[in-house]
Amino acid sequence: MSLTRPFRAAAGTVAVAAVLSVGSAPVSAQPAAPGPGDVAAVADQPATGEAGEDLAELSRLSEEAGALGEELHLARAELEQAEADRDARVRAAGVAAGRAALADRAAFRDQSLVDDIATMRYRGGGTDGARAAVLADSPRDLVDRLGALQRLTGATTSALDASRQASSEAARYREEARLASDAARAAADDARARADELDRRSEEMTARIDEVRSRVDALSEAQRALWAGGPVMPEGYVAPPVDGVNAAALRVALSRLGSPYSWGATGPSEFDCSGLMVWSYAQEGKTLPRSSQAQATAGAPVAQQDLQPGDLVIYFPGATHVGMYAGDGLIVHAPTYGQPVKLEPMDVMPIHSIRRY
Repeated sequence: MSLTRPFRAAAGTVAVAAVLSVGSAPVSAQPAAPGPGDVAAVADQPATGEAGEDLAELSRLSEEAGALGEELHLARAELEQAEADRDARVRAAGVAAGRAALADRAAFRDQSLVDDIATMRYRGGGTDGARAAVLADSPRDLVDRLGALQRLTGATTSALDASRQASSEAARYREEARLASDAARAAADDARARADELDRRSEEMTARIDEVRSRVDALSEAQRALWAGGPVMPEGYVAPPVDGVNAAALRVALSRLGSPYSWGATGPSEFDCSGLMVWSYAQEGKTLPRSSQAQATAGAPVAQQDLQPGDLVIYFPGATHVGMYAGDGLIVHAPTYGQPVKLEPMDVMPIHSIRRY
């Protein structure tokens, strides 16, 4: 369910058409508005006094809400992994318990064979070579009796060896089953703890979202225009040519210029910051992690001087915001509620890292 009202910048349609035509005439536009977290820039805009303070405070709150949203994306992914780990450990415990049961049955069977042979020897009055010689009726009978004795002794030895081995295996499998069961319980506890923490933080996120939405919706027309910013694309920008999957993903992202921001949204009409990255690359057949924090650790690291169109630029110390490099020192990103997907200078926020997928 959408968390925002439909919003689209007035210049969005014209800007998108122009940006997707390489070599077209530059589009006249005013500089884009500051991005999320750029509190000082917002405060320095024409709105002064209490109005400027309101926008600065709103910028701070929206940055916090966006950061919390990205942290929740990561927490959900970690919860899914914890649940998968729990299920795998439960299955492993079951397999180990089954092996232990089979080994126990094998040990019981082999021990029963040893007991039966011992009983046969006892009832036969002894099975040593001297007794066989006394009881033999002929040389041929002696050979037969000694052969039977050898087979019986060999069967006893084999049965004892098999029984010992099966008992050892049963003990080992029982220990494996115990360890696997303990690990499964620990994994289940971890999954429950993560789920509880996710629920708690989701409630906190809802409260943050409600506060930001209510404050943005309560802005005056002048403040809202200042908050939303100017055109979604700066004057003179021309999209780089498509020369691979990453540049193609950039073109996809640029096709969403003017789309509204929505917490937790992954398109195709509304986005949060990491959701725009996920959706754009998905259209070109690449799967990206869901959160900006995970996007900051996957892929390949890139030095700033080696930036290429389509690279992901991650921001803030906690890696809580992300945009896509669009060439000309710009990124395309979904800033925050009340601000559409837009192009802005890549240094509008403190850079955490750059990744290539």
